[in-house]
Amino acid sequence: MYFKELSSELAIYRQPRLTRLLLVLLCGFFLFIGLINVFNSDEAKSLPIWVSGFICWLGWSGSFGGYVCRFDLAKQTLELKSSSLYTIFKRVYKLSDIKGFKAIPRKGYTHDYRLYAVLTDNTHIAFANYKGRGFAVKECIKMAEFVSKPYQINIDTASL
Repeated sequence: MYFKELSSELAIYRQPRLTRLLLVLLCGFFLFIGLINVFNSDEAKSLPIWVSGFICWLGWSGSFGGYVCRFDLAKQTLELKSSSLYTIFKRVYKLSDIKGFKAIPRKGYTHDYRLYAVLTDNTHIAFANYKGRGFAVKECIKMAEFVSKPYQINIDTASL
């Protein structure tokens, strides 16, 4: 996932097109295999229905699922949208309600980094995950500069 300025008033955070295309092709194959298994489930040597259902769900999620974050300076909004042929959630925040952006390491076994939009009531809205520390910092700075908000990097650089 990456942040890209489409114009001076519109920016978007989403998957690269090539990655999305490859994901749709791979997961479309899983969906096809899962559906073939479901339709042939009356045979003696078929997979259990829960395995076929899981393969179908995996294919469906990858083929039709998506997440996008839009920064619109003309409307002064930040829109988070998740969908899978239908909208799962759509949240719209006013830029005036956003105090700034934060990059914070996620606690746990993996060392992921999350980007948060901090609202004026100190509510943190997680909207981006990154594997690399440098990429998380760079993207946080780009997003904050695009909307002219302050940013805070809470990543300990001494533990490299």
